[in-house]
Amino acid sequence: MAEEGYSKNTLDTYRRVLKYFHSFLDFYGFDFKNFDEEKLYSFFSVRYRTEKSFRTAMSAIQHYLKFRKVKRRLKFQPPDYGEFKEFRPITREEFQKLTELVMRLRSEDLQTAMLLIFKTGLSPAEIGKLKVSSFGTFLGIPILQEGKVKRFIIDEEIVERLKEIKETKLPVSPLLNTRPSTMKVTFHRIMKQSNLDLTVADFKDNYVAELLKRELPLDIVVEYSGRSLERVSYINRVLTLKSKADIIEDKLKKRLDSSN
Repeated sequence: MAEEGYSKNTLDTYRRVLKYFHSFLDFYGFDFKNFDEEKLYSFFSVRYRTEKSFRTAMSAIQHYLKFRKVKRRLKFQPPDYGEFKEFRPITREEFQKLTELVMRLRSEDLQTAMLLIFKTGLSPAEIGKLKVSSFGTFLGIPILQEGKVKRFIIDEEIVERLKEIKETKLPVSPLLNTRPSTMKVTFHRIMKQSNLDLTVADFKDNYVAELLKRELPLDIVVEYSGRSLERVSYINRVLTLKSKADIIEDKLKKRLDSSN
């Protein structure tokens, strides 16, 4: 490949991919002539979580197979392509920064709306549909439910705010006296103030991650997050297989190092 004009960076990238490819083969007991492609795509989608990086990884393996005279055509499209946007975990420090900015808002209803976006991934349009009667409990767990909009409320600050609203407003009243358009403008202003490039979808994904960390079944997470089964499954793979992949790589490296 060097003789064909490939850059040093590309060669280094391909070396890393092939090292990971052999970790995959060792883990499943495959060899380069006979391996399960679906398992390969799942294994690699944990580390290479954007379309571009995934395609690069498959290209490296394809070149390697060709060099080893294996006739096999790999897919260059990531699994669950429509739901393959990289999962962006939001740190505790980032949530803290956002919360501090929210608390500076004059309107308590607007504060609550922003907290609902950040902690449940509800969109401004979804929040605008909520009534006071939308807040209740299911098996003793606080929830918001209005039509297709369903969320477990697992943040204590939001639970207390919603309890106070329910005590002071009529059941048929809008849950929050703030317009979706105002929420959108405020959301983008807070993102600019915090220097964070986050979308409502990122917060929805992080809400999914919080439910998965509590070991809720995937179908329940789908129902109470508004995310598709494909997206929830992908985030679940990121949360569970990422650590496994790192452990596998470390274990295999130690084993190989000790044998040398």
